[in-house]
Amino acid sequence: MPKKLCLAIVGPTASGKTGFAIELAKRVGGEIVCVDSTTVYKGFDIGTSKPTAQQQQQVPHHLLDILDPDDAFNASDFVARARKHMEEISSRGKIPLLVGGSYFYLRALQQGMYPTGGYDDSTLESLTDEYSTDAGLDKAKLHEALSKADPAAAAALHPNDSYRVLRALALTRQGVKPSELKPSQGMEDGWLWMKYAMAVSRKRLETHIAERTNTMVRSGLAEEVRGLQAKHPKAKALGSIGYAETARFLKKEISEETWITEINQNTRRLLKRQTTWLRSDEEIRYVDARDVDRVELEIRNLQSVLGS
Repeated sequence: MPKKLCLAIVGPTASGKTGFAIELAKRVGGEIVCVDSTTVYKGFDIGTSKPTAQQQQQVPHHLLDILDPDDAFNASDFVARARKHMEEISSRGKIPLLVGGSYFYLRALQQGMYPTGGYDDSTLESLTDEYSTDAGLDKAKLHEALSKADPAAAAALHPNDSYRVLRALALTRQGVKPSELKPSQGMEDGWLWMKYAMAVSRKRLETHIAERTNTMVRSGLAEEVRGLQAKHPKAKALGSIGYAETARFLKKEISEETWITEINQNTRRLLKRQTTWLRSDEEIRYVDARDVDRVELEIRNLQSVLGS
């Protein structure tokens, strides 16, 4: 049976993923599945730079505005919902495009994950920072740490498989032995994955981040957070970048200048982690906004070969 084609458009925050993905989807007959932990929530619009209504009208979007802010959502929930959408999109003769910056969600979908909620995003972020180098994750030290924490789990994983090693080590930090768990099956069999990341210089990305923060502030980020706090004070997503700093500003804990500075600083830290994750994935092919024609041609050729 021929493999089904799926595309992933990833890359650091503020790198232009959304615009590139929409244009590509329009050309190749694709539908977008959003890979994000916050844009799934209704009302979290400005602080997430959610695709605009006009952008959503150009191409079908899935996993966007599907939950109330108080609902729980984790990697396991994402995988279950994304699987369903991918199969449905493919059954209609369309191509699913996985688009977003939640890199671990994407890898969980492709490669599987441990059947537990024993780790959270903060643990993964902390480990990424701890084992990050200029060339990406320090795979040898990461595997060595897992060997000390759970020798059986380390023996079952290749040192270069940084995604699974990092996940396993995150579990040990939560007191869970990954060697005693059976990972779920990923979506590699039966699918041909083409993964593209937006290549933008660090300096340019930092400029984009600052510009985006100013736009969010001018567009009413404070009012958005005030409204969410009033209706959903316990919403977990209020702790995400942009929202947590705004909450401090609204409580008058920080000045407006510090508010903007902290959003930019924390977004740059996210940028560093995202860059580390991307460097650890050898399947990634780097493109820029001018490469839509080339990528379209690649996809057309693959469709011809696959007979789709």
